[in-house]
Amino acid sequence: MAWPPDRGSTLSHFMPTNNQFPSLGGQPSNGGSATQYKPTSTLVDIASAQGTQAKLAYHVTGSKKGGFPVTVEKRNCGKNVTVIRNVVGDRSALLSGLKKKMGCGGVINQDGSIEVQGERQHAVEKFLTEMDCLKSVSSKAKKLAAPTKAAKAEEPTKIDRKMAAARAPTNKGGPAAEISSMTEQAAKKMKPAEMKAHLKAAGLSIQGNKKELLARLLEQIKG
Repeated sequence: MAWPPDRGSTLSHFMPTNNQFPSLGGQPSNGGSATQYKPTSTLVDIASAQGTQAKLAYHVTGSKKGGFPVTVEKRNCGKNVTVIRNVVGDRSALLSGLKKKMGCGGVINQDGSIEVQGERQHAVEKFLTEMDCLKSVSSKAKKLAAPTKAAKAEEPTKIDRKMAAARAPTNKGGPAAEISSMTEQAAKKMKPAEMKAHLKAAGLSIQGNKKELLARLLEQIKG
């Protein structure tokens, strides 16, 4: 190409073509398809793949002794409010979560503390523990605020039941001894079904009305 180049050909000569840079969005002049760049992953995808969780925009620092900075106070109108102190960060987010959880109103005070309506100290401490937004609060205090569900008691095995039966005291006198140790007052308070159960256990007749059953039972008691 001659120098200096012609004014009419200068711009077209130095401009990139679609064949050279198909990712610019145009179609190549040779009829081929344009290859556009598409990102294979985003920052959100990478964060999800790594299992990271978004951190809360606030935290609550415990007292010097490792307790909750949560107290119940009475206002001039005579109503109780629950106050949360030592809040660092986005107080509005914490207040919004508390109001939604507690179903009550609340405000952010000028000193930075948060208060919600009502006497809700235990509920607030449990909420803060479950949100995992506490700093310098003892593990003991957290467990008291939000105790973990106790493990379900295991049912006794067949061997356990046999051993318990072997250790249980035996009634040498049998059902008759049970009736003889019964008081007349206790027998009179029994319902017919209970009388029949005791009479049957002692091998006695269970026929008759309540009066007859009681007489039979009292006879056995007086023995």
